[in-house]
Amino acid sequence: MTINRQTQLSANIVAFCRFLRKNGFNIGMAEEKDALQAMEILQPYNSPQQLQLCLQTALCRSPLQLQKFPELYNQYWRELDKAIDSKIKEILEEKEKPRPSNNQKISFQALKNWLNGNRNKEEEEVASYSDIEAKGIANFPDFDENELKEVFRWVKKLVDKIANRRSRRFQTTHQKQQIDLQKTIRQNIVRQAEIVKIAYRKKKKNELKVVVLCDVSRSMELYSQFFIQFMYAFQKLFPTVHTFAFSTKLQYISKELTTQSLQQSLQNITEKVNTWSGGTKIGESLQQFNREFSHKMLDSKTLVIILSDGWDTGDSELVSENMRFLHRKALKVLWLNPLAGSSDWTPEVVGMKTAMPYIDLLLPFHNLESLEKLVKEVRL
Repeated sequence: MTINRQTQLSANIVAFCRFLRKNGFNIGMAEEKDALQAMEILQPYNSPQQLQLCLQTALCRSPLQLQKFPELYNQYWRELDKAIDSKIKEILEEKEKPRPSNNQKISFQALKNWLNGNRNKEEEEVASYSDIEAKGIANFPDFDENELKEVFRWVKKLVDKIANRRSRRFQTTHQKQQIDLQKTIRQNIVRQAEIVKIAYRKKKKNELKVVVLCDVSRSMELYSQFFIQFMYAFQKLFPTVHTFAFSTKLQYISKELTTQSLQQSLQNITEKVNTWSGGTKIGESLQQFNREFSHKMLDSKTLVIILSDGWDTGDSELVSENMRFLHRKALKVLWLNPLAGSSDWTPEVVGMKTAMPYIDLLLPFHNLESLEKLVKEVRL
């Protein structure tokens, strides 16, 4: 991966957190905030060991992470030193690089940046060092296999919970469950004797559909890898799910998520979506869904899941109007916001604030812990 040297220590710590995230650590804004606050309180600048222990305490959440942390810590700062020495060479190579010649390459780079949590506008790059040779469009960021398995495990529990939702209606069953008193009397009344045959009933399964609308704008880059894994797992495990990506416009990506591997799905997505890491127009995107897809995908048995931080650059009236439509037509609207897990978060941004009256359940969502919480708290 590319290591960028920052002009401030705090910016380097944020970049280090991003480096850990790419190596399997579940780190979000809350953990980055903890690390910076720990440094402010402890002032661990007398030795490199003090700084390492401070960051290790703030950022590690499991024995496996504690085991991996020292090696990753040394690797990051070692490569940062190499970046200084290679500054001139990298600048010259950057000047000689040809521009992408077609929309597919541009789309791939945008998706790759989104998955990497790129923050070009927030960085002042002094030097860069890369230990991976670029090999073309197949070079997607690596996804941690163990984390992907955990995502599948928890999504499977969520899918089971949704798929096994019971209707108010009943159906006859041969299993000894709830006694169907009316049918029992009706079957035995002609006998004019003791009841000899008991009828049983159970609630019918309520066959639900799911629509997933995922914000892929720049503000969502920090959580992109986890969201991609969640959408891929949900598409593979749930029988009827329609998945969309949106930023300034909406794109249907269910078909692209049904391949045998996540890497292949990403390859397919780049050929279709070219709005990664752009601005956010939630209202316009919801309006496009309601206009083009709602008549065949939305009804009283549809659960709508929106993955977004609520940042919106479009018309707030469109957000209100189209969220009202979703809320009226769907079974429930579930909004998963990666920022909502912070203790000081409030829905003050325009898009989120406008959508709040039409949300049935708002939950934080940015890592495995929040996915586990979703499974436990969702009620249908």
